[in-house]
Amino acid sequence: MAVRGADITSEENDESVAMGLPAAVRGILLLACLLRIFAVLLRFENIHVDRDAYLAIAENLLGGHGFCSTIGQPTAFRPPLYPIMVATCLRIGGFAALAIAQVVLGTATVWLTWRLAGLCRLSWQVGAVATFLVAVDPLLIEYTTQAMTETLSTFLVTLLLWRTLKGSPSVPKSMAVGAIFGLAALCRPSVWAFGGLASAIWMITTLVGKSSASSADRRSRSVSFAFACAISTLLVVSPWVIRNVTQFGRPIFMTTHGGYTLLLGNNDSFYDEVVSEGRGATWSASDLAEWQAENERRLSVLGISRLDEPARDGHLGMFAREWITSNPLKFVQSSILRFQRFWALRPSTSSSGVPTWLVQLVGAYYLGVFTLALVGLLRWRNRILHFWTVPAMVLSLTVVHFVYWSNARMRSAVVPAVSLVSAAAFQRMRDNNRRRAAALEEMR
Repeated sequence: MAVRGADITSEENDESVAMGLPAAVRGILLLACLLRIFAVLLRFENIHVDRDAYLAIAENLLGGHGFCSTIGQPTAFRPPLYPIMVATCLRIGGFAALAIAQVVLGTATVWLTWRLAGLCRLSWQVGAVATFLVAVDPLLIEYTTQAMTETLSTFLVTLLLWRTLKGSPSVPKSMAVGAIFGLAALCRPSVWAFGGLASAIWMITTLVGKSSASSADRRSRSVSFAFACAISTLLVVSPWVIRNVTQFGRPIFMTTHGGYTLLLGNNDSFYDEVVSEGRGATWSASDLAEWQAENERRLSVLGISRLDEPARDGHLGMFAREWITSNPLKFVQSSILRFQRFWALRPSTSSSGVPTWLVQLVGAYYLGVFTLALVGLLRWRNRILHFWTVPAMVLSLTVVHFVYWSNARMRSAVVPAVSLVSAAAFQRMRDNNRRRAAALEEMR
């Protein structure tokens, strides 16, 4: 999984991006911090809203009731890392401490983007562009104000990408990568897809090739690095797995949420009311409630208790897979809609409650960023293979949400990666301009 970034730009471009901190970048970091502080102060009530039961779990942890959203009912419906962080913050200084932690993590993500740009051999000016895009990203700023996993997950994914590219392959580096990956998986289990894709790429590039003494030695060392990475990951996630074996009688590496999330976007009610109506359609609260009640009736007929989370998760996933196999065309249409939602340019005015002019501004911003990303990807396609973990992360999370329930907030973790590719469009332009100027100078 760990690949060292290669020299992909002009001769004068060295590791100055990773090593130095120009005044412009310091200003961008200050801007990132101030924007997040302002957002949190302006919408401080958001951080008290428990949209996904993370606050309930954190408060029960503090109360000595264990990892549960309802006292007396152990859960694995949500991953553990973020509730543990929330509980720690609430113990230290209440919601103010949680808000500060969110601001610090968001600003640290901006700084890591700068460091990652250096390892990708971007010039410091282009690295500053990528850093600026992350600093002002509307999605990241908005979720800094909410008690949800986006801010922590984005930080950990960016840290993981930075660590995969930093330094030469070694056992200590592999163990660090594995530990960070484990933490990222305990925050948002969808990152396991990146682990699978990265492992497949590693096997293809490492284990398949010419047979010689030197290549055999390289493969042997690579296997030892991969083993160290895997052991480190298992050590980090094992407390969660052991806890789940104790509570539910079976090892659960992720959550008991996957089956529900798969079914949520693959069913007749969602297809009829949303998919068939187009991207702007919404699932009404009444139809959603009726669909959920129907699922409860189906589970009840099968004798599945409301308290048996693993069994419920397995059967809900089975319902989803049955629907997919019975409705392949509807599944493809639903997947296209999920892709559109994952990469949506702007929030829905019906659900976000923000002014129309701001929605349009956000849409224009993302249109510009995604256009630049396409240009950067096309112009940089031959060199980007030197640090393949960046596009692999984007691809893996996109594929996950092509199948599972999706919306724009779920791409927050790959905002820094997309920003790097967007900024790469300017790198190629800069190099082209420099070569033309050099050619003109020689002609004189």
